[in-house]
Amino acid sequence: MRRVVARLFTVAVLVTAAALAPVSGPAPVTTAEAADLRFFGPGNIIADAVFYDSLSMDARAIQSFLDWKGASCQAGSMCLKNYTQTTADRAATSFCAPYRGANAESAATILAKVSVACGISPRVLLVLLQKEQGLVGAISPTARKYEIAMGYGCPDTAACDSLYYGFFNQVYNAAAQYKRYKANPNSYGYVAGRNNTIPWSPTASCGASTVFIANQATAGLYNYTPYRPNQAALNAGYGTGDGCSAYGNRNFWLYFTDWFGSTQSQGGAAIYAKYQEPAMTTALGAPTTAFFCGLRNGGCYQLFQNGKVLWSPSTGAHATIGAMRAGYEARGSENRGLGYPTGDTTCGLRESGCYQFFEGGRLYGSAGTAVQWVFGGIRERWDAWGLENGPLGYPTSDEQGGLVRGGRYQTFQNGKVYWSPATGAHGIVGMIRNGYDARGAENGGVGYPTGETVCGLRDGGCYQFFQGGTLYGSTSTPVHWVFGGIREKWDTWGLENGPLGYPVSDERDGPRGGRVQEFQNGTIHWSSDTGARVVTGMMEAGYAARGGAGGRLGYPTTDTVCGLRDGGCYQLFQGGRLYGSASTPVHWVFGGIREKWDAWGLENGPLGYPVTDEEGGLTRGGGYQQFQNGRIYWSSASGAHAVTGPIADTWVAAGAENGALGYPLDDGRAVGADRVQRFEGGTITYHDATGTVTVS
Repeated sequence: MRRVVARLFTVAVLVTAAALAPVSGPAPVTTAEAADLRFFGPGNIIADAVFYDSLSMDARAIQSFLDWKGASCQAGSMCLKNYTQTTADRAATSFCAPYRGANAESAATILAKVSVACGISPRVLLVLLQKEQGLVGAISPTARKYEIAMGYGCPDTAACDSLYYGFFNQVYNAAAQYKRYKANPNSYGYVAGRNNTIPWSPTASCGASTVFIANQATAGLYNYTPYRPNQAALNAGYGTGDGCSAYGNRNFWLYFTDWFGSTQSQGGAAIYAKYQEPAMTTALGAPTTAFFCGLRNGGCYQLFQNGKVLWSPSTGAHATIGAMRAGYEARGSENRGLGYPTGDTTCGLRESGCYQFFEGGRLYGSAGTAVQWVFGGIRERWDAWGLENGPLGYPTSDEQGGLVRGGRYQTFQNGKVYWSPATGAHGIVGMIRNGYDARGAENGGVGYPTGETVCGLRDGGCYQFFQGGTLYGSTSTPVHWVFGGIREKWDTWGLENGPLGYPVSDERDGPRGGRVQEFQNGTIHWSSDTGARVVTGMMEAGYAARGGAGGRLGYPTTDTVCGLRDGGCYQLFQGGRLYGSASTPVHWVFGGIREKWDAWGLENGPLGYPVTDEEGGLTRGGGYQQFQNGRIYWSSASGAHAVTGPIADTWVAAGAENGALGYPLDDGRAVGADRVQRFEGGTITYHDATGTVTVS
């Protein structure tokens, strides 16, 4: 994640002018003053670890180095810092990995890619370019220098082989040759681990000397340039010795030492270079120990008044200072999970915060929070949330493991991040965190989060997805848990923006194995037979008044439906239906009476809405229900039939079902201008022409 912060230390490229200064005293007027050839060891010119360190510089660092060395490049000249070449692909060999060619690659890019492909230090390649053709420091190089840049295929006693002409060709083949020496150490003239006879120069009369070659890198240098510098050459520094002097391997040692530090202590040279960075010198203070190596994975370190610089072959040299150093050492330094630092301590974050990158994660701390370690999936999630500037704030604990199902978590100023193998890492903040903790966190039915806390809903609402459902809350409703069929039903009703609004309870057990959950404007009931159904408005009150799911109505089989005439609503249940309107309270219709009302057109028929529930206890087990414009009577012998108008009035006056007429046997029929309805004990006829009623 890119950030702009005030750095405590300057992030510099691997090589700067300051880093190339001598160990003590001012920078040299000429390079010859920096390296002391008294320390040149003919049997160990350079250590293997230094020679084959292909990651010691990347392309950016190489380019910075070339810019520095080529600062005096003549205008219009193709100095190495400006040189580009289109390169071709090279297939993998037993010595080098594949090289992918490209158009107009810079010299720095070519050197970096070849060093990685063939496993040779880019510092070695830079030194070889200088010792062979002086290309690194040339201010007006000729085309010929690029043609034979590494002297590859150019024996001392014959012309150069044109097959190997070209800068890329030279660099690649020279690097591959050094790997060839390493892969076949006994196939060439000079072999490591034994005494070798090495001539002083190409002139045979100058003689030779015996040298015990200590390592493969030194053997490779002698196989490439097969002469040992004599004392006259060493005494001359970069100058000229006598007639038997050879300079190739002397100059390799001089250039490498002047430019990059000791050929033997890769870690020490890197730590020294790091300390020479101006801001680092000030921040670290004076050194209090020498270099110490032999740490895990070949690492080195040095202590200073205010901190420590650690180096490893894979991470380079980096300083850890102040609270970062204390937090690092409290966690076992390089020997435990953090490993070596991969960046310097960086400060200037909000609340005086600092951080540092390590192989195994990062350390963060501030004025109000102790240094804590973040890594892995939890660190990635925190990154995605904006680090310390995001809603989580700074970490307030290290990551904690041992949770159920292999989970882990870490606390931050304003929340937590949980991780599990099944869900990955997700953050929980604010009211959702409180609701989650109250339900047992990962140990409860909610399980681990599967998404992030999301806010900005209406009424200040927030929600978050979990393995076992979703948590929702708002400024006016505490956090509640919705899941399963009830959550799916709520989704289809528009969630918090729908007519139900936010949940005001968690889901709980209902009667007969069902489930129920209340919302701001209604209730959702669920059973295995009916699924999830919504009960709202007047239906909710009418349903509750009749015992809800535990009463004879049972569970709803549809959602509440409104939009009927006169502002009416209805809902179907296992035990019947509820109907109501703006002018009629909610009433229950079921069984045969409900079927008869259906046949008469429900609320749109002549009977209108029910104005009572069904009433039982009539003679011979009968029952009836009153509607706006009539009644429906039922008995087991007669079935359900409606009686309305003057016929109903006459029947009631005659004692209704208790009188001689008994229960109705049909709904009545038209006979001419009359309407006739049969009863168990007779017939009532209404004469429309006269408005009279007769009973027979």
